[in-house]
Amino acid sequence: MKRVLLALIPVAFLATASLALSGMNIQPFPTASPFIDDEPTANPNRTPALTTQKTVVAQSPTQSSDTDTEQVAQADDPLREEPLPELVVDKTQLNQAMADLFRAIEQAKLAVTALDADSQNRYIQETINYLAGASGPEFRLVTQSGPADGYMGVAPLLVEARVVREAAEVQWIAAVQRQMEARVKKLAEIAQADSTTSAVPQPATSNEIASTVGPTGVLGTRGVRVEEQAHELVNRALRQSMGARASDDPTQTMEAVVRILETAQKIVKIAVDR
Repeated sequence: MKRVLLALIPVAFLATASLALSGMNIQPFPTASPFIDDEPTANPNRTPALTTQKTVVAQSPTQSSDTDTEQVAQADDPLREEPLPELVVDKTQLNQAMADLFRAIEQAKLAVTALDADSQNRYIQETINYLAGASGPEFRLVTQSGPADGYMGVAPLLVEARVVREAAEVQWIAAVQRQMEARVKKLAEIAQADSTTSAVPQPATSNEIASTVGPTGVLGTRGVRVEEQAHELVNRALRQSMGARASDDPTQTMEAVVRILETAQKIVKIAVDR
């Protein structure tokens, strides 16, 4: 009997445990998904195993924006170099001298090819008239000539052209000097406002300006000026033309005058184009 009771004890224990387990609502153990899921789940009791974090990345400015910013910074830069003022020269006298010089060369060539002495002397005198001008002592109105006030003279026109250019250059130098003085004043104000500022680069001084504009204080006066070179050649041709009227061979003399005047014409062209 004892053996039968001992055999029934395990069976009863197992049955009791089975009944207890059958009354429980066992939920399956949730497993974490290896993928990031930002969408809300259907199960409200589900706890995401992993949380996500979004990072906002600022966009870098474009190249055009950088260029615009740099240009604005340069415009606001007080140390920015300003371009030098332009040299403006009135070339009215030079252009008139070129026109009269062309007419003088034509008359000199006609004097070379003249068939008689009278016409040759007339062409020689016309050459002198265009070179000297109506105000010159060498001027003498001849037959078939125009009015005297139409002869301005190549030589006096070149003198006037040189004076006009030198005056324009003096004004240009004064404008450059004022611009540099204003820059120096601005740099001094910046240095005074910020005493911790490092050494500010200084522009060229007035002595450096003087060394670049020639020994007489105007631009281009190192050596002989272009207008002065042409004026010397015109005076030489004028003297030879006056001597051709009393020369034994005026044709040869006027041929030399033509060559001199053509050289002077090239030099005047340089002065007009510069």
